[in-house]
Amino acid sequence: MKTDTQIMNELAVSSGYIKPIAEADAKALKLLLLEMYKDIAALCDKYNLEYMLGGGSCLGAIRHQGYIPWDDDLDMMMPRSSYEELIKLCDHGELGDKYEIDVPRKDRESRNTFLKIYRKNTLDIEITSENTPGPKGIFIDVFPMDFAPKDAWMRKIKGLFSDVLQIISVCVLFAKYPSQRYKEFMMQDKEAAKRYKLRMTLGKIFGIIPHRKWVWWFDRLNACTTDTGWLTIPTGRKHYVGECRPTSVYLPTTKAIFEGIEMNVPADCHAYLTSMYRNYMEVPPVEKRERHFVYKFKLPEE
Repeated sequence: MKTDTQIMNELAVSSGYIKPIAEADAKALKLLLLEMYKDIAALCDKYNLEYMLGGGSCLGAIRHQGYIPWDDDLDMMMPRSSYEELIKLCDHGELGDKYEIDVPRKDRESRNTFLKIYRKNTLDIEITSENTPGPKGIFIDVFPMDFAPKDAWMRKIKGLFSDVLQIISVCVLFAKYPSQRYKEFMMQDKEAAKRYKLRMTLGKIFGIIPHRKWVWWFDRLNACTTDTGWLTIPTGRKHYVGECRPTSVYLPTTKAIFEGIEMNVPADCHAYLTSMYRNYMEVPPVEKRERHFVYKFKLPEE
């Protein structure tokens, strides 16, 4: 069965509904993301926080020594203890006044299930988030890495609860802040339309409980800093169980070159990337290349 991301990618290619960012803007965006990364990395280094590239950014470092050519974002991962400390530092203004963050809070609405760090005075609005609350600028994703149970069955049980909470939180968000552009996009394909309607129905049912609570419960369920020998990224592309790997796959970090800059990557990139992408050195065909569905974009003014 195809994932939502695969269906949306294929639909974007066939329909032409979503236009790519202009080439000049894409280049400027990548340079800005590098500037943002350097600021975040400098803060992490100052306080001895652990961090590394994750997902497509790690893949880009290994396969392309930089950005994946058709990609336009930058992903980081941090063990939960460092992740929580970074949030505190950002709350205290340590990252500087150029930035703002959005992260699950007990008493405040957030559309995100993990930390996003935004550059102020920019726009990067996707069709799924045009009406959601919070910052709408160019961002870097920071995914928390949580310790998972040693026992395989316990990992599966916890993973089931984690995935259910995440699905509910996303459905409630879409139902509470619906996007007409997203609806029109999904209605172009029979399977996509079916999933859209199911998502909205679930969102309305579970929406009797505020969205911020679902996101907070999801975050608190997963938060674990007790070393078990297993780490997972619950908000990763493969969700809780699919992201579970021995701690030695991730830590201690090693180095790789990304756009001419030495950056931290997982200890065993081959094991990590193989589990994520299988034959990760093969360049995928156009219809399988992941993209972002941006409809409004603005770089910071000089």
